Amino acid sequence: MLKYWLAALTALTLSACSAVPDELAVAENTNLVKYSTALENPEATQGQTARWGGVIAEVRNNNQGTIIEVVNYALNSYGRPIAEDSSDGRFRAFIDGFIDPMVYEKGRSVTFTGTIGAPVEDKIDEYPYLFPTLNVSGKYLWKEIDKNTAEVDYSSLWYRHYWYSPPYRVYYPVPVRSQQKSDNDGSN
Repeated sequence: MLKYWLAALTALTLSACSAVPDELAVAENTNLVKYSTALENPEATQGQTARWGGVIAEVRNNNQGTIIEVVNYALNSYGRPIAEDSSDGRFRAFIDGFIDPMVYEKGRSVTFTGTIGAPVEDKIDEYPYLFPTLNVSGKYLWKEIDKNTAEVDYSSLWYRHYWYSPPYRVYYPVPVRSQQKSDNDGSN
C-alpha cells in the first residue's frame, strides 16, 4: 500500500513541475549563465549558454539582422519575465533575419536563449552603458496578460436568473464598482 502512495506522490510532484516553452528549451544539465554574472564578468562568460528575458525597449533592423534592446528582469520557473519596479540593467539580443517591430513592439515581454557574445559599449540617451549581448538561438514573445476585475452582484438570487424573474427589475441602492470615468473633473 505504501508503494502506491509513494508512486502517486511522485507522479503528483513531477506533474507540478512547470516546463519552459519548446522555443526556449536547452539540453538537459546545461548550466545557464545568469544576467548578473555576465554583467559583472563579461569576458569570462562569452560563448556560454544563457536564458534572459525582460521587456522590449527598442527594436532595430539592419543588413546583418535585428537588434532588440531589452530591459532585463528575473524569470519565473517557466521562463516568463517578472516585471518589477527595478531592473538589473539592459542587454541586446542579436537575431539573424528580420523581426517586425510592430509584432515585437516596445513594452512586450520576451525571453531569449542563446550564447553570450562580446559586450557592446553604447549610450542610453546620453548615459554611456556597457550592454551584455546574446546571440539568439531561441525566442519567445509572451502574450499580454488581461487583468480582469470581478464585479459583485448584490441583487437577490431570485432576480439574477431571468427565467424566474418578473418582467420588471427591482432596483435598490447597493455598492457598485464602476470603471466609467466621470465627465466632471472637479472644476465648475
